[in-house]
Amino acid sequence: MLILGFMASTIIGTISHEAGHYITAKALGYHARINYMSTIVILLINGKLTDPKERMLITLGGPVQTILTGTIGLVLLFFFRRSFQSASKLNLKQWLIIFITLFWLRQTANFVIWVSNYFINGQFLTRGDEVKLARYFGLPEATIVTITALAGAIILFTVIFKFIPIAQRFTFILAGLFGGIAGYLLWFGGLGEMIMP
Repeated sequence: MLILGFMASTIIGTISHEAGHYITAKALGYHARINYMSTIVILLINGKLTDPKERMLITLGGPVQTILTGTIGLVLLFFFRRSFQSASKLNLKQWLIIFITLFWLRQTANFVIWVSNYFINGQFLTRGDEVKLARYFGLPEATIVTITALAGAIILFTVIFKFIPIAQRFTFILAGLFGGIAGYLLWFGGLGEMIMP
């Protein structure tokens, strides 16, 4: 069940992240649509390119949605911490709170993909939201992706060692690895394109 939870969370996290871009674009008056891996925004109005600040806001919409959702989960974890501390086995409500908190893992996964691309292809990816935002703010490209990845890693370790009962930790970690990778491969390997071309 945990593997399926991680698979579903990977897909839901991707779609909701893109919804953050989409909602921001629509709020700014642009035509936009979501596909399985990105948000397409028409950045021309009356034949003119949009304001760079508005493009930055659209880019920011995705990470803000992801981080905000994860932060809501984290607040709920600490609000209900006594029920977690006294549990020898977590119930469905507790697992849902954990999976909401783990929206933060997108930030850490992005960093891993960003660094892996360097070792595989000899260059860092330049199209990620965090890299684009760093450039917009005049920061080194690694700044935002690294800071948010560290925050995500700290939150992950907090979840594992403070909220997951010892008897379920190893299963949780294995399920996270297998379920997260399987969800990613399933969604980006064809299912996502079939459902949301």
